[in-house]
Amino acid sequence: MATGAESTRIPKTWFITGRSSGFGEILVRKLCAEGENVIATGRQADVKLAHLKDTGAKVMDMDVSASEGVIRETVAQAWATFPGGVDVVVNNAGYVLSGLVEELTQEQMEECFRTNFHGPLNIARAFLPFLRETGTGTLVFLSSQAAWHVDVSAGAYCASKFALSGDKPELAAVETLAQELAILAPGLKVLMVEPGYFRTRVFVKLAHIPLRIPEFAGFNAACVKQGAKIYGTEPGDPEKAVERMVELVRGEGMAAGRKVPLRVPLGTDGWGRIKKKCEDMVKVCEDWEDVAKSTDW
Repeated sequence: MATGAESTRIPKTWFITGRSSGFGEILVRKLCAEGENVIATGRQADVKLAHLKDTGAKVMDMDVSASEGVIRETVAQAWATFPGGVDVVVNNAGYVLSGLVEELTQEQMEECFRTNFHGPLNIARAFLPFLRETGTGTLVFLSSQAAWHVDVSAGAYCASKFALSGDKPELAAVETLAQELAILAPGLKVLMVEPGYFRTRVFVKLAHIPLRIPEFAGFNAACVKQGAKIYGTEPGDPEKAVERMVELVRGEGMAAGRKVPLRVPLGTDGWGRIKKKCEDMVKVCEDWEDVAKSTDW
């Protein structure tokens, strides 16, 4: 039950994908406990979201890798669920596909992109006509430090996250979208959260591709073993991460009185990897300034 300041807050409606466990489940439970309206979505919702029905959240079936038309139909239903539509859209669904780039097939890469890249963008595009009409709302994209830092055997996942929120605006769809909305719908906000390793079940749910190149058997086995070793030792607390996410959206807590940037890293490890990537790129620009500038007219 909501108490204190929460009881005086006008409830907002949150639409959340990827909620069966981890960040998604924690977010659903937190928001419902605070009196917010929540629409929790996922595949086979009646079965996989049954454990969330006691929260008071509205459960809705949705596959983020579905066609754009199917997603638009689901979004229209979600918008009509609560009076006033939806205030916050949280794109949290995704998965890690583990496999060396040489072994990955085009079909496997495309499937990863359908969920991690096209899915969030299709959902955002489906909500935008409604949000632009109201003039307010927030689009939240849970990306990853993988948009900045690559790991061997995680090429498909890193590529999909880089395309969504990578450090090059012309390649980062969400950053481009944010710039467009700043001109066309300035009342809408876009937030990208880029977590490091948090103690969820992501390393249990790794999708390992079958071995295709015999010479890589030992290396692949080592990658699988490393993923299993990380599980349970991740430095990040998912409860604290969700708390920060909500504060960033509301402009409260650690975000109070601060201008929230487009992208925010979470976790000491993720922050460190992103910072190092930026420093490395600055050094490249400094070391190769003469070459870069030698090509002008």
